[in-house]
Amino acid sequence: MKNMVRGIDYNETNDLPYPYKRPIEEMVEGFESLYTGAVIDVLQEMNIHHRWLGPEIKCLTKDLSRKSVAGYAFTVQWILDPRPDERERPAASMVDSYPEYSIIIVDTGNDNVSGFWGELATTVCMKRGVRGAVINGGAKDTGFVKQMDFPIFARFSSPVDGFYRSRLRGWQVPIWINDIRIDPWDFLIGDCDGVLTLSSDWAEQVLEKALKRSQDEDKTRDMLKQGITSQEASKKTGRKDL
Repeated sequence: MKNMVRGIDYNETNDLPYPYKRPIEEMVEGFESLYTGAVIDVLQEMNIHHRWLGPEIKCLTKDLSRKSVAGYAFTVQWILDPRPDERERPAASMVDSYPEYSIIIVDTGNDNVSGFWGELATTVCMKRGVRGAVINGGAKDTGFVKQMDFPIFARFSSPVDGFYRSRLRGWQVPIWINDIRIDPWDFLIGDCDGVLTLSSDWAEQVLEKALKRSQDEDKTRDMLKQGITSQEASKKTGRKDL
């Protein structure tokens, strides 16, 4: 995989360098071995707060059970504007650029009616190795996508196509969801409790701490199953509390 992705903002193209020391495959595998609660614990210890996208954004198309979905952010921004787009198939160009190991995260411009993802986009994403999608708004064709077992986190489902109400402003640009800024290459992890976004400035540090914490939790869990008291287990693993 190339450590560069292409972005567009008002038809301008930008190169975005790879920000991590670990290979992207290792980053994704590491975060997908965790869950959002464990990552939140580490964020709180680091005094980093408000990285959860909120209770409304849930996985609509896949039964995650105890599984997590992780990938780096490929950002997309739409704006409410029903005028015809003068550009030649901009959305098709964007979809064709979706990279492996990414999660497509979509700012819909506060569209509370339309669906911005469907079966055809899912087909492309599965072929290209995209991990999932996060939409601050609606998804469509969710029945089809459930059969494809592809994770889409969204606020609601809708049969209304967003193309008739909105224009594609650009992709791989900074976006905001629930007062949280998401930049290209930031990391995303989602599970049954929702989605977290982690800045590329410290996502790798969070991963290292969270993996260590997960190992400690496994040791603590084994001790508790053996009948060791909660206080003693906490002391043995160096935890402040359970």
